[in-house]
Amino acid sequence: MCVYSMMRFLRQVILFIFGWIYFSLPSISQAQLKMDSTYTYSQLNQILEKARSTNDHAKLADAYFLLANIEGDVLNDYLKSFEYYRRSMEYYKLIGNDLGFRKASFEYGKRFLEAGYYDAAIDNFIPLMEEYEKSKDTSHILSTYLYIQRAYREKNDFDKASYYMRKAWKISDHWKKDFTAYQNLLSERVLFFEQMYELDSALVFAYKLLEISEKKEDITLGAMSLYHIGYINFLNKSFSLSEKYLKKSEDILPIKPYDEQRKTLYITLANTFSELKNHASAYKYLRKYTLLNDSILNKNRIESLNNFALKYGTKDIKSNIELLKIDKQIAEEKNVTQRRLLYLLAIGLLIVLFTSYYIVKMYDQRLQKDKIISLQKEEINHQKIRELEDNLKISSMRSVIEGQEIERERVAKDLHDSLGGMLSTIKLQFDGVMSHHKVLHEDEGYVKAFNLLDSAVSEVRNISRDLQPSSLQNLGLIPALNDLINRFDDEKFPVIDFQYYDVPQKIDKMIAITIYRIVQELITNTIKHAQASEILIQLNFDDNDVVLQYEDDGIGIDPRKVGHHGMGLENIKSRVNYLHGQITVDSNHGEGFSVMIRLKCPE
Repeated sequence: MCVYSMMRFLRQVILFIFGWIYFSLPSISQAQLKMDSTYTYSQLNQILEKARSTNDHAKLADAYFLLANIEGDVLNDYLKSFEYYRRSMEYYKLIGNDLGFRKASFEYGKRFLEAGYYDAAIDNFIPLMEEYEKSKDTSHILSTYLYIQRAYREKNDFDKASYYMRKAWKISDHWKKDFTAYQNLLSERVLFFEQMYELDSALVFAYKLLEISEKKEDITLGAMSLYHIGYINFLNKSFSLSEKYLKKSEDILPIKPYDEQRKTLYITLANTFSELKNHASAYKYLRKYTLLNDSILNKNRIESLNNFALKYGTKDIKSNIELLKIDKQIAEEKNVTQRRLLYLLAIGLLIVLFTSYYIVKMYDQRLQKDKIISLQKEEINHQKIRELEDNLKISSMRSVIEGQEIERERVAKDLHDSLGGMLSTIKLQFDGVMSHHKVLHEDEGYVKAFNLLDSAVSEVRNISRDLQPSSLQNLGLIPALNDLINRFDDEKFPVIDFQYYDVPQKIDKMIAITIYRIVQELITNTIKHAQASEILIQLNFDDNDVVLQYEDDGIGIDPRKVGHHGMGLENIKSRVNYLHGQITVDSNHGEGFSVMIRLKCPE
């Protein structure tokens, strides 16, 4: 069978399977649960069983979600809550309800956070946060940031907690009109800075919370803000201020039975009065705390018993057993008719899939092999082109440098033989005239002209030596460099310390010329611009590489005012780059100048 016939057969099989699934599954357009309505635990279990019997995935998703909320919020059974949220997410995903999936996932992460499973909460919230950021769902972005930072904060990972708190704070302007969201953000920042023991920052945001409570006339929020101001002063050992604000919080805090906020307030007041050595008041608030705590514990115990009776009552157990029997019978009847067809389809599909897999795999391997060979050939060609370009650049640079050196030599000879000889002859004439006319020794103008002529002769000689140092050709690199440095042996120039190690007498002509010109350029730049007092030059060989280290203690290079010094450096970099060398420059304004150059000698 050819590939195309096999593909057509495979497509027909897949269409048949999807058609069978489409007509076998019940419609998901049935009436859904009202998520804003209140259902009892028993009602939700009955809805769940009916949804199972009709295979209504949408109702199953909603029922599991509402049951998960009751298990976590009312019954405090976190493990059951986790299981129901997970099932709810699976069914939402199955019916393609992305909004429901994110809603269940969001509550799933919150429940992990409440139960103290911080790593699981983080693993759940981070991909959810990325989805909210992609869809620009600003109503959930802030909440996920705050939950993630809270999880990291509880793990004492303050670096990551701080990172997500900063992300939340960056979008705080969006929430300033939404007092509830902005209040949650400020509350988290207060708790964050309290735990980080950054008390000044915590105090700033506690006062901001107090301002919001005054605008909203929210007494409960105001009491909480005053509590945090008092607690922060307690941490800061300002116990008098702590007492003041904690008492204000107590005065305005609404009286509610079993109030956890009031319980926390009482124990903090007891500790504050203890620090103030007011033991009578400390005992008074400690007793209040104990009584309220006992009341809350008794209430929780009674609620647990009631919830246990509600969840595991005899009537509910019997109803659940009957519903499970019905569910089992229906499932068995469906399985009998569907199992045989599924087996046949699975066998046929496996045969088709394996055959198609091997055909496609062989074709793909061939394509991959051809692609790899093509890429290797292309890379080899690119490498050859790069090598040719590099060789051409080196050859061109060598020709340019050699041309420059030849031209320098010609100009140096012309200056020395022609202009230098002419100036020397004129100087001899002046000497002869002065020897016959002694009176000229006292003529200031004549003496000045004679000195200028003498300076011109020296200048021509120096220019000629700079253009074509004869010592470089005749004696080698080290003597040439010593000769160059000796020209600056004067009080008006910096002190130059030249050190060299293991430098052979014979060095490649191009390398020698390059090093000589670089040192010449660097010394000239230092004298002109650096205002240095000392120069250190080191030259040595390392693994067939010439290494040149040049340092001065001058004013360094200001990146904003590079000037001619920068142009000289660019010329040096060009020479080094064309010879495939390495150059490293280290300089800051006022901190001296340092450059290291490494050139590879040809073997």
